[in-house]
Amino acid sequence: MTVRQDGALGLWRHGYGWASDLRAGRTAAPVRFLGRRSVVVGGPEGVSRFYDPRLRRAGAVPAPIGDVLFGSGSVHGLDDEPHHWHKARYLQLLTPATADALRSRTRDEWDEATRAWAPGRTFVLFDEAARVLTATMVPWAGIQAGPDEVARRARQLATVLDGFAVPGRPYLRARAARRRLDRWTAGLIDAARAGRVRVDPGLPLDVMAQAREPDGRLLPARAAGVALLNVVRPAVAVAWFVAFAAVALVHQPYWRDRIAGGDAAALTAFAQEVRRRYPFVPVLAARARTEQDVLGVEVPAGGYVVLDVHGTDHDPAHWPDPDRFDPGRFTGPPPAPGTLVPQGGGALRTGHRCPGEDVTLVLLEEAVRRLALTPYELPPQDLTADLARVPTRPRSGVLVTVAP
Repeated sequence: MTVRQDGALGLWRHGYGWASDLRAGRTAAPVRFLGRRSVVVGGPEGVSRFYDPRLRRAGAVPAPIGDVLFGSGSVHGLDDEPHHWHKARYLQLLTPATADALRSRTRDEWDEATRAWAPGRTFVLFDEAARVLTATMVPWAGIQAGPDEVARRARQLATVLDGFAVPGRPYLRARAARRRLDRWTAGLIDAARAGRVRVDPGLPLDVMAQAREPDGRLLPARAAGVALLNVVRPAVAVAWFVAFAAVALVHQPYWRDRIAGGDAAALTAFAQEVRRRYPFVPVLAARARTEQDVLGVEVPAGGYVVLDVHGTDHDPAHWPDPDRFDPGRFTGPPPAPGTLVPQGGGALRTGHRCPGEDVTLVLLEEAVRRLALTPYELPPQDLTADLARVPTRPRSGVLVTVAP
């Protein structure tokens, strides 16, 4: 099959639907991606192949995007022993106990936030969610910051996430925000190492300040700051899910009532369906270490293997009527491996699977719980989401009016 158009242009133009349209129901489809013969894969078999050790992450994300989103030299672009070495710190920090602690902390933050939601007041929920999530993560990370600084860092983090893949002004704003955040976290690392700030042992700021390379050298302050920010930044991405969840709750009174009544299983099912149904990540990328066959497609050394994340989460073979929002999908047995991958798949400890997935679910659940308990309305607004834009969310940011 002859591949003519470069898929990177197609991804930029068509966003979340690009990979699924290209695959057209197949597990794998050839594509030219960033000038190289490559393949797009999806579904459980595609997910399994994407996490094969014959692929590497180094160079998989173009530096202009990866340096803004993840930070220069981050763990996301490492392979083999260097990856395991640096990922071990995240596994140390992001444990089931961490999820429990953050559930309590974010519940308190949402409760405090809602006390200021006066009846009749209208506000942008997305902005509020980004602030609450930042207020949750910053003190947990061991960072001392007052309300004004938390609000400023929330705006910067949201700006990075909103514009890292959008050409033009959004990208330029994201890059500028990233520079400010990198200076901030590098300064925190320097202050912690010099003893100018008190940091409780075992908290992320302490762990990253003490982080070392495999040869025993301390990580440079900037690199340690990038690692610290990669504990806080992903949590703010939950604001995208919160915005979609608020709209879904209005249209799902049955589930809203169950959640408000304290049904923990309904809360988890609702949050999982938000993660499946509403997009954040469209694709993930890896590169072939050597020339190889990838599910029937020959890929040269250095060629890209692109995982269709959105299409896998919307595969009608595993999710009937996939665009319908139905938390009931998650009230039975757990999803089959490789069918639900909003934050990637693979093995947690030995692969590239996101170690913060449990934390994401906890943060989203507590936001949904608070929204279900709050009488609110959605005034007239533009709630459409542009699926050609990555990441996408309701255009209005979800205007919410608190009911009397």
